[in-house]
Amino acid sequence: MSFRSERTMTALAGSLAIALTLTACGGSDSESSAEPAPSSDTPVTVQAGFIPVIDVAALYLGDEQGFFADRGIDLEVQTGQGGAALVPPVVSGEYQFAFSNMVSVLTARARGLPLQIIASGSSSTGEDGQDVSMIRVPEESDIQSAADLAGRRVSVNTLNNLLQMLGDVAVDADGGNPDDVEYVELPFPDAVAALDGGEIDAMVTAEPFDTIAAGTGTRVISTPYLEMSADPLTTSVYFSSEQQLNEDPELFQAIVEAINESLEYAQAHPDEVRAQLSTFTQIDPAVIEQVTLPTYDPEIPEESVQTFIDTAKEFGIVEGTVSYDDLVWSGPEN
Repeated sequence: MSFRSERTMTALAGSLAIALTLTACGGSDSESSAEPAPSSDTPVTVQAGFIPVIDVAALYLGDEQGFFADRGIDLEVQTGQGGAALVPPVVSGEYQFAFSNMVSVLTARARGLPLQIIASGSSSTGEDGQDVSMIRVPEESDIQSAADLAGRRVSVNTLNNLLQMLGDVAVDADGGNPDDVEYVELPFPDAVAALDGGEIDAMVTAEPFDTIAAGTGTRVISTPYLEMSADPLTTSVYFSSEQQLNEDPELFQAIVEAINESLEYAQAHPDEVRAQLSTFTQIDPAVIEQVTLPTYDPEIPEESVQTFIDTAKEFGIVEGTVSYDDLVWSGPEN
């Protein structure tokens, strides 16, 4: 098996280029009059782009509970395999909003795309050894801590994105040099097999693949989000385009309210979240019962976002200046 060690962003760069072209081609005037707020009497169909991951279970559950319908929103979900692929349809207006991790949206914004976060998707747990992303090694490995990853092959699902940044954070916090780590890009299922077969030395995980990897004889050497902050961090988000937000702020206020109610319900009903996973993922039922669920918190603390901005810049994931106010939509103007 061969691996890519160079740090590339081919998929994201391609999607950004397409989206920038769509932005340049225009669309309707951002100063257009806003449509009336949706209601049960005047429902609006909203297209959303999701990735089939645990985080979005909250919105499937919230839609099932009627939180979107109560606000006159007929939610239609389209699925994609990665956050970068969901950027162009949001910029073009085909989708009203989509899901992605914090780093992908931050990177897109830093590269000039007019994207803004409208709501939280999920947060880390803040629990040592039981978080949504961990760094694992084989049980018999001589690697004892993140600093030992220097000169080793470490898998991430996408180079120069969230999980690589988490690897860098962990190595740096442990006194090592992140530049000495050989990151290799592997889809999660392939990475689990490669770790079990000794073809890589470590894996930066994300649920449910952390739980799957735990069942193959591995151990945790780092809880990287805790190296970024002792408090839970907003790690995934829902985003839209500035143009759409400016054109119909009342619709997006209703969307945000429905998302936030969905998150609060999911946090209070973890068993229902687990039950929801079998409806849109192919996760083994035995794994579903064991996965570490994220925290579903509707708040997007400025400190959390700033931590991501500072960390992404420190490790070269993002260049340029992005502020909290640039990145996070403040809602309709009064």
